[in-house]
Amino acid sequence: MSTSEAPWQAVLDADGCPYTVHRHSAAHSVAERQALPFPWSQAVKTLAFTTSDVPLLLVALRAEDRVDFARLAAVLGTSRSRLRTADVGLLAAEGLVPGGVPPVSHRPGVPCLIDAAVAEPDRPVYCGAGSADRTLQIDSAVLARLPRARVAALSR
Repeated sequence: MSTSEAPWQAVLDADGCPYTVHRHSAAHSVAERQALPFPWSQAVKTLAFTTSDVPLLLVALRAEDRVDFARLAAVLGTSRSRLRTADVGLLAAEGLVPGGVPPVSHRPGVPCLIDAAVAEPDRPVYCGAGSADRTLQIDSAVLARLPRARVAALSR
């Protein structure tokens, strides 16, 4: 377990789950991320969305997958037209940057939908950790059972 450095880490620490935050040179592009010493097949990206009913929603997918917006809207019980990508200002208010969004939030009421392909098999996954120079390593099963996490088929 890591010492809490970012507010979202307090959620992991309170849960008592094992995780590691790796520090490395900043990686912004896909090529830079693929060059990091983590298996690309286990890389997970977290996308941030908002709707009129949900101020912030996190969606975790395998790095090579794309979100299926119709499935996402159905899981949320809303229409595709109500889904919006969270803007940089909203992410900044959360202390996050695009490309470094972790799949867990310290804010009450911020759900994280985990794509079913991420939740299985039970193995380490490598996610954003709040900035371009950090990567969160956490077990996929642990990620799927965190508070406010929900597993659903979200990729196409």
